[in-house]
Order: sequence, then C-alpha cells, then structure tokens
Amino acid sequence: MYIKKLILDNYRIYNGVNEIFFSPSEDKNVFIISGMNGFGKTTLLTSLVWCLYGKLMADVEEKFKKEIAESGGYKKFAANNFNRLSKSNGIDTYTVSIVISNIFIPTLPCNELTISRTFHSAKGEESIEILIDGAENELTREVGPEIFINDFILPKEIAKFFFFDAEKIVSLAEIKTIDDKRNLSKAYSEVLGIKKYEDLKTRLEDLRIRLRRDSATALEEEKFEELTKETEQFKKLTLEYDRQKIALNEEKDSKKVASEECQEKLIREGNSMSVSELNELKRSRNKLSEEMEEIKANMKELLELAPFAIAGNKTAEVKNQLNDEIELTQNFMDPALIKSKSKKIEKQIIASAKDFNLNIKQAEKLAGLISDSILTHFSSNGKPNKNFQTILGFTDTEKNEFDAIYSNLKSAFNITFRHLVTKYKDNRITFNKVVRTISNAESKENDLLITEIRTQKNILDTRIKDIDAKLQEISQEIGSLQKDITIKSKVVVELAKKINIGKTDIKKDETAKRLVDSLTVFITKLKEEKKVLLETKFKEELNKLMHKKSFVTRVEFEIEGDIIDINLYNKRGEIIIKDGLSKGEQQIYATALLKALIDESNIKFPVFIDSPLQKLDPTHSRNIICAFYPNLSEQVVLFPLLEKELSEAEYELILPHVKETFLIKNIHEDSSVFVPSPPTKLFKEYKKLNEHIYAY
Repeated sequence: MYIKKLILDNYRIYNGVNEIFFSPSEDKNVFIISGMNGFGKTTLLTSLVWCLYGKLMADVEEKFKKEIAESGGYKKFAANNFNRLSKSNGIDTYTVSIVISNIFIPTLPCNELTISRTFHSAKGEESIEILIDGAENELTREVGPEIFINDFILPKEIAKFFFFDAEKIVSLAEIKTIDDKRNLSKAYSEVLGIKKYEDLKTRLEDLRIRLRRDSATALEEEKFEELTKETEQFKKLTLEYDRQKIALNEEKDSKKVASEECQEKLIREGNSMSVSELNELKRSRNKLSEEMEEIKANMKELLELAPFAIAGNKTAEVKNQLNDEIELTQNFMDPALIKSKSKKIEKQIIASAKDFNLNIKQAEKLAGLISDSILTHFSSNGKPNKNFQTILGFTDTEKNEFDAIYSNLKSAFNITFRHLVTKYKDNRITFNKVVRTISNAESKENDLLITEIRTQKNILDTRIKDIDAKLQEISQEIGSLQKDITIKSKVVVELAKKINIGKTDIKKDETAKRLVDSLTVFITKLKEEKKVLLETKFKEELNKLMHKKSFVTRVEFEIEGDIIDINLYNKRGEIIIKDGLSKGEQQIYATALLKALIDESNIKFPVFIDSPLQKLDPTHSRNIICAFYPNLSEQVVLFPLLEKELSEAEYELILPHVKETFLIKNIHEDSSVFVPSPPTKLFKEYKKLNEHIYAY
C-alpha cells in the first residue's frame, strides 16, 4: 500500500488546492516535508487522520480527542479547520483527498483508490466519497464508507502506529490504567491479525446457534426467540446509549467553551469571580471564624497559667522550697532507731555464719563492717537542721499538681503560647483578606452586565454538572446491559446445545463445530507464537536503538483476557520501572514497540511521523536515523523542523534513503504551499526560503 498523492483544498492553513506527490522507488523509501513552526507540518498529519476517520479520529489518538473537546465538540472542531482566507471569500467547503496505489482488497480488483472527505460549512455536515479506479463501487455503498476504510484500508485502532507525533508517543510507555491496557490489547489483536480469526470464530458460533434455532421445537423456539429478541434489544439500547453519550459529550464540550468565554468576559469587566468561587470564599470566611474561636479558647486556658509565668522567680522559689521539704522528709531518720536496727542486722549475720561457710570471728568482723556502714550513711545528717522551716507542707496530690504546672511553664507553655499567637496573626490576616475580596466582589453585584454574565455562566456550569451526572448514569446502564447480554448469550448457547438439529443441518453444524474447535486451538497457538516473536523483536529493537546495549535483557508481554501489560527486565532479573526512564528513553521504548508491532503485523501501510527526533540525544538520534526510519516501512514520511529536530549532520546519515524532499512556504498567515526541493540541496533551499527569518 502506497500513498501516491495528498490533496488539501482550503484545509486549515492551505488556501486553495495544494497537492503533494510521492513518487515510488525501489531503493529509497524516505520522504522529508519541512517548514518553520506554524507553517503546516502538523496540519498535514492531522489532515490524513481526518480524511480517513472524520469524527472517529477521536478514537485514534488522545490528542485529537482533546482538540475536539477544546473546540467545543466535533462540529465546531470541523468548522475551525476551514481556511480563513477562503471562508472570507465566500467559499463554503473544504476537502482532503488521499490517493492510494498498490492496494489489495479481497475479491475486488483495484489499482488505485481515492478517499475524499468534504466539510460543508453552511450545513455543518461532512460527506465522504470513495472511488476505486476512478468510479464508485457497490462494496463501498453496501458496507458504508466508514466501515470500508476501517475494514479494508486501516483500522482506526491501529492508526496511531502509522500516523504519530514522535514526541507524544511516549504515552505508550506511560500506560497504567486498565482502560489503557485494554485499548493496547485491542490494538495488539488488530495489528497482529488475531482479531480476524476471533471474529470468524464468533460468526461460526453464531451460525451454530442459528442452526439450532431453526431446528427447535415450538417451545424451544419461543424461548430462543425471547432470549434473542431481548439480547438484540439490549444491543440496540447499548448503541442508543452510545449515541447519547456522543451527543452529550459534544454538548458538554460546547458548554465548557461557552462557560470559559463567560469567564473571560467577567475578567474583562473587572470581576473574574464566579458564583461558585464566591460561595467558596464565604465558606472559607466562616471556617476562619471557627478557627479563631478555637484559638481564643486555647489561649484562655493558657491565660490561667499566666500569673505563674509572670511571677516566674517566685514560682521557682516555691519549687526549691518544696524540693527541700521533700528532701528533709525523706532523709531525716531517728539515730537511736537506726542504731537499734543495725544491732539486729549484726546479730542476724553472726547467727547465719554457718550458712556462708564463715567462722565466728569472720562473721563478727563482717557484721561490724555492715553495721558501721549503716550508721555512717543513714545517720550522717544526725538530726534535722533547726534553722530550716517547713512552710508549704504539700500533700502528695498538691505536690503533683504543682509539678505539672511548673513543668508546663518550663517547656510547653512558651512554645504553645508563641504558636497560638502566630496562628492568631495568620488567621486575622487571611480573614481580613477574604473579607475584602468578598466585599469587592459583592460591591459589583449590582452591575447589570456582570450579573447577567455570571447568571449565564452559572446556567452553563449547572448544565455541565447535569451532563456529567447523566453520562455517569448512562455508563452504569451500559455496564448493566453488557452484563445482561453476556448472561443471556450464555443461556442461548447452553440452550442450543440441548436442541437436536435437523438432518439437513447436521453436517453444517458438525463442520462449524470442527472449524470452531480448530480455530480455538489455532488462536491460542497464534497468540503464543506472536507473543514470543513480539517479545524477541521488541527486545532486539530496544537494544538496537538504545545506547545502553545491555539495559534490557528480557521483555515479557503479559496477556490476560482483554488486558495486556509489558514488562522490561534488567540483567539482575528486576522489573525496570518505565516511569523511571528519561523522556528520550521512553520515546525509544515507544518507537521500538511500534517497530516490533509493524514488523509482526505484515501490514504494508505508509508511516507518517511528526517531530521525528525530538527529545533524543545525539547517540539515540543516530540509532533512530540509521536503524529505524530506513527499515520501518516501504514509505516513511518525516515532518522535522530542520536544524532543531534534524541537523544537517543527521540528515547526511539518512540522505542515501531519501527519495524526495519538500519545503512548506508560508505566503501569509492564512496560506502555505508545498515547494519541491532536491534532496541534496534541502538545507540550502530551507535557509534561502527563510532567510528573512534568519536576518533577525
């Protein structure tokens, strides 16, 4: 498959008809299209996706979905693609056409296929025309243009592998959510051709069910019809809910844009505050008031201790007096009592001499030493100091209470008091600021224009919230319906197994069963083979492109149901965290994955790449230029910003593979054109074309 020609007629910056031809070559497969920022490089890539998929381009890449949302819905997005100069001259349509050659369509001879999508601004609608060898075909009319493109040209699920911004494909290395992994799994099955066999198996299983339905008894047929009818109704209802979601999302995007416009008007009128923001400020004011009351209560508790803190020296004297009184009470003992006790201890030691293998003299000597020691240590103060006077006489409870107060004053009181004072000051500053802001906002409430704008914005924001609630409700309904469809489908299958098939359909059923069984084994084997091949190819491409040659020693694709995850392992057998990779390494990761998928898919489709060497260091850039782009596809079209994303030295490396080069010349802000340039003179022509820019 080869894109022979691309025609842009009044699409975005391309005023009038602009054509670009890609001449095929057996030994050169790279085409370069370059221009300054804003001249129309990315527009080319977007035009391809829009021409093929129209409103379904939101399913191709997240960035297109985001652009459509920011425009306020698909219709506004499509209307914004109109060339402004052409629109001002009264032209009401724009068109993008792709001419494809060397294309294979099963059972349909085809040398050249043309796809043209046109947007009609007056109606706010678009139309699409598909010509096979210059004429309309029954097949495209029968299946519809959108399905024809998706089934026979390039499925939208895998278009991201053939049209991409090299700087943004790092998203493939950041896949984390279940939905992301499920979408990657769909693309994986589609690009590797597995989905075709799974679809064939599903159709054969449906055939077996239909055969049994035709052979069922009246009662069985009634049950069959009932289940089938319910299932079909659920499927139709699911489709209707999907249509409602699309319509609601478009309305939501439109309302969001209108709400943002109202906000801008409020800013211009000197009041940028919305009703919700004003209410939030009032809640903050009330919360700050509550905090102030709490601070005051805490300070009141501390103020009860303030007299003790103020009379700090006197409080310390009281503490010293209390300590002296306690020490006197604990230390003073009657000398006569001590002497009596020591004599008893002495006699007890002598009486126990035999127990310690001591003779009488040794025991008497030891007892005497102990007795003297007791008298020395316990009677050293003799009797209490006659000059010391007991003043406080605290009980144990009073002593503990005083100790708690004194400890608080020595440590926590000062810190807590300072902290509360700081909180008090901060609270007052913030409170006064909020009150002033509320006062300023409320002072303009009587401005009729501001009131009207704010009312309109409030209506829009309320509708957006209602839409979000409705979307959530619809999603829940769809989930419930899909669950019911699965359950009823299983019941139909089980019922079908119990029904005897008529003699005329037995052979059909046996053949279908044999094919289903064979396909089940084949699909399982194919998935495993593709998994192993893809792991090997991915690892090979990674190590080929990265300058850390032994960085990845093993790649593992984990496939479970409709979920896929990719793990990288280092030489120690540890999983490499992809979030820890640099942006350049993440781009290499995504690039290697794309190359592995494309190689294993055997889909011969051109690859278009914007910002081809962004975020890459010189070593990685060299690896990409020499090993990746020349071997990626039979037609590779790059959109680099020369001297920034592709240096002259790097261009020399890829030059042997370059067939044709084009420069985008900007005539004025609403018009750019394609200018062919000899590959060997690309940089010279580029500088000449933009010398007025270099002059600055």
